[in-house]
Amino acid sequence: MKEKFIYVTNTDSNDISVISSKQESELTRIPVGGSPRGSMALHKSLPYGYVCNCAGDTISKIDLTNNKEDSKIKVGLAPRGVCVDPNKEIIYVSNSGSSDVSIVSTENDQEISRIKVGENPRFLSVSSDGKYLSVPCSGSDSIYIIELGENILDSKISSIVELGENAKPYHAFTHKNYNVYTANTHRHSVSVIDLHKKTLITEIPVGYGPRAVIADPYKNLVYVSCEASNSVSAIDINKNEEIKHIDVGPTPRGLKIDEESETLYVSAFKRTMISKYNQDGDGLSVVDLKTLERKGYVKTGLGPCSVSIYEPSSETLINTYETNNSTTV
Repeated sequence: MKEKFIYVTNTDSNDISVISSKQESELTRIPVGGSPRGSMALHKSLPYGYVCNCAGDTISKIDLTNNKEDSKIKVGLAPRGVCVDPNKEIIYVSNSGSSDVSIVSTENDQEISRIKVGENPRFLSVSSDGKYLSVPCSGSDSIYIIELGENILDSKISSIVELGENAKPYHAFTHKNYNVYTANTHRHSVSVIDLHKKTLITEIPVGYGPRAVIADPYKNLVYVSCEASNSVSAIDINKNEEIKHIDVGPTPRGLKIDEESETLYVSAFKRTMISKYNQDGDGLSVVDLKTLERKGYVKTGLGPCSVSIYEPSSETLINTYETNNSTTV
């Protein structure tokens, strides 16, 4: 099985943990800006990642070959989520403080435009065909759907889907270009939106305080981290109903799946809580998707918020190990 690196955004220690998928241990940490939030978005062809610095109004560009910060890119106020366009040299950034989305060129690392959305936008998602950007707006209890133009400056809001009073959507996940799943933190539910019809299909009750959503690549399941229930909910997307709670320890937030190993990684956000699984209160739970059971735990920095997985080339892998072996955590 190929070696991969798991990157965990640590909000309270202002860094990113780098974890070996084979060793299941932390190799090093990358210092970034203040209060990094959301998972690191990966460039589609180059060894770079992008992570939001909520307290600094910037995006850190990460050199994944050497595991260090390359530069900072100025965006809007209090950025909370970033994603990469699958077709263009563009990244999108949700700015929770200025209630807009920054459009940033990855060719020159400059912001080129902003699109106004609802209040307090959080972790956004672009469809894999690059046609739509879904932006959950926690302060507006809605999802803003942006139609992305061939010329990126022609992009515009095509629809606003209301999720109900006090939904507080935290994360939007686009599945197979046609459905968007949103984690509604205060309604303890997941909304399902038809991306093409731009309508709400249904609302599914889950555990308390849902935060992130991700789809299983092999099963008709969607997983939701339920922060206040200390569990991950598994949803059958054919029936649109919750079928299982997976015990993962305290305050789960970020989710990421390694398809090859059928493993789900879950970050535990609240560093001060102690459990039998999480003696230090800061870490990453490892879940076997074949059994839907928790099988391990990896220590991280403080306040682990979100998770990304990077599979390097052979050359990058050698350089990364050389860098990590000379660094003390």
